Amino acid sequence: MKRDKHIASSRGESSRAGYSFGDSDLAARRLDLLAKVFRESTREFLAIAAANRPEVAIDLGCGPGHTTHLIGEALGCRSVVGIDASSHFHEIARKTANSRVRFELADVSVVALPGAPADLIFCRFLLTHLRDPVDTASKWASQLRPSGLLMMEETEHIETRNSTFARYLEIVAAMLAAQSHTLYAGRMLAMLGDRIGLGIVRNHSYRLKVSNADAAGMFAMNMDAISSNEFVRARFSAAEMAELRTSLEDLARDRTSRSGIEWALRQTALLANR
Repeated sequence: MKRDKHIASSRGESSRAGYSFGDSDLAARRLDLLAKVFRESTREFLAIAAANRPEVAIDLGCGPGHTTHLIGEALGCRSVVGIDASSHFHEIARKTANSRVRFELADVSVVALPGAPADLIFCRFLLTHLRDPVDTASKWASQLRPSGLLMMEETEHIETRNSTFARYLEIVAAMLAAQSHTLYAGRMLAMLGDRIGLGIVRNHSYRLKVSNADAAGMFAMNMDAISSNEFVRARFSAAEMAELRTSLEDLARDRTSRSGIEWALRQTALLANR
């Protein structure tokens, strides 16, 4: 599932990923925009797997399937399997399946994964929604073929001087922390290889400036889910949340302003040495 990333309401299981921002049609549109914003940074990251010529790839937390198709296009894999626990996203994704790309409805924290063993296992913005990312990543490592790659892309930090964006990020970080999740999951990736027994091939911080309109668009489409969250409702007033939504929607409509927000994306590729 990006779970963006990216991202079914949190169910509270110890390791299972849940979509903190919902899996509605609105959430799917948000993932459409997210896929556009982060497409090139992910494509550049995937390019390092080209030398391994992966035949079988698994895309964890694939949502509506954008990254699954990107993997197929970028690497020319014989088989790419997108896995997600959301039945709604799975229904959207499977309509785009083709002879090389298929989608499976499954829990990404349970092995054996559909399609395994794989030459490449990829996820973007998924660890941020896991309560026990080290244990779950260890399970993923067991699904790799010898010399297979586990590639993960997560947010390490988001920098902004825009007060609306800063307040939104503050609220989301607190909400995720209350669910034993973390907004900045990229910070844990550097140490993950040693803890799950894989070697580091790449550990890079990719800086990406995002337009105010695109960032606000993604954030605004999360506001329904955030505003209805029990933790948020108990700690932030309805008036403040309504004001934040309005400010984000205003920014999303303004296509003339420059970027006032920058993502630091931690891109880590780990190698199965067995």
